[in-house]
Amino acid sequence: MAQTASFDGTWSVTQECEPAPGGARGFKWTYDATVKGGQLVGQYGTKDKPSSLTLIGQIKADGSAMLRASGLNGKSDYTAGFGQPGEKFSYPVEARFEAKRGTGLRTKARTCNFTFVKL
Repeated sequence: MAQTASFDGTWSVTQECEPAPGGARGFKWTYDATVKGGQLVGQYGTKDKPSSLTLIGQIKADGSAMLRASGLNGKSDYTAGFGQPGEKFSYPVEARFEAKRGTGLRTKARTCNFTFVKL
């Protein structure tokens, strides 16, 4: 656990999602995440409200992490499959962290690239 503490602190997250197959528009979100004891928790928007996302997961000592993004859809023209606003979503994000930077990737339904920068 001591080694995962090296990732502890506040991180800026940039999430850039490409347009989805079928025509949903791409988007870019920036939000903060906190890491404590290697556990990452990030929040975009207001939890449990449309157009929100919670990103959680454990960063291992080697910097690898399997994160889970979940939340509620916003405007349907930005949603893969044109889901309705307020519908729940969830997907995995495979990530890798170094001392001050990290990257992540979502490949389910659409491609989203995540960039993490320690503040």
